[in-house]
Amino acid sequence: MQIVRLLVVYKKSYYELYGYEDPKRRDGTAHQRSASILQTMKRSHEENRQTLTTVCQVLDAANVPYDCIYRGELEPVSGYDLILSVGGDGTLLEVSRYAGNTPVLGVNSDPIRSTAFFCAADRTTIGERFGDLLNDTLTLLPLTRLQLAINDQVLPFYALNDLLIAHINPAAMAAYDLAIGAESERQKSSGIWISTAAGSTAGIRAAGGHVLPLHSRKRQYLVREPYTGNGQRYHLLKGIIVPDTPLEVTSRMRRGGVFIDGPHLRYALGLGDKLSVTLAPTPLHLYGLDPKRQNRF
Repeated sequence: MQIVRLLVVYKKSYYELYGYEDPKRRDGTAHQRSASILQTMKRSHEENRQTLTTVCQVLDAANVPYDCIYRGELEPVSGYDLILSVGGDGTLLEVSRYAGNTPVLGVNSDPIRSTAFFCAADRTTIGERFGDLLNDTLTLLPLTRLQLAINDQVLPFYALNDLLIAHINPAAMAAYDLAIGAESERQKSSGIWISTAAGSTAGIRAAGGHVLPLHSRKRQYLVREPYTGNGQRYHLLKGIIVPDTPLEVTSRMRRGGVFIDGPHLRYALGLGDKLSVTLAPTPLHLYGLDPKRQNRF
């Protein structure tokens, strides 16, 4: 692979984000924190920083031009041949929202403390993996993403992992109509998971779902904690959906929401709002992920 321009997207540690590098701020809050917790945060911060330094050294040694940006400042990406996501799964999911057709290689910045299912390298292996990529010997796997529309208005972000449709108050019940193909059902529950094959090893698996092959284009849904206090029996509780089958959720909540790939990206769902979930027109092209991998934790 020939790389003319590369983008490095990195995470910041909690130690850095919350200002513990500043002695004045750290001293003022240290009595409220366990010393062991602060020490763990500091070790993670140092590991993240060392990984980013190593990544930059590998790129410099390969004479590859690159830009470096904090993930919180990321915008839609264009004009790059490759993105290096330096962090964990959270950073890579953030990158996926903006990557478009640009391929991605994930680098786990803290293997001891970070969940990084999507990452094929870390500080000790990035040199080897990057060499494999340049030599075209590193696997490139297309991962299906989800496209969302609310009231026929297509949202600007795809989901790589999963969606959670729920009340915005986690203690409140979700009320909605679920329609899958020609079947529909009015339900109350704690919410609905909808996942891609890549996301089938995450939250939906812990809730009782099934792991799908990473190359699959099928979607999966699972209703969390269905409410049957009135004797109602539901038929649409979980299942695998083939690519062309419509999936829609109509909100019967004033303050519902759809959470995309975790807690940070949320869209409101009010009374009568209809959420449609289809396959995105383009997958995420991810380097180095073993297509047979199923263990996320």
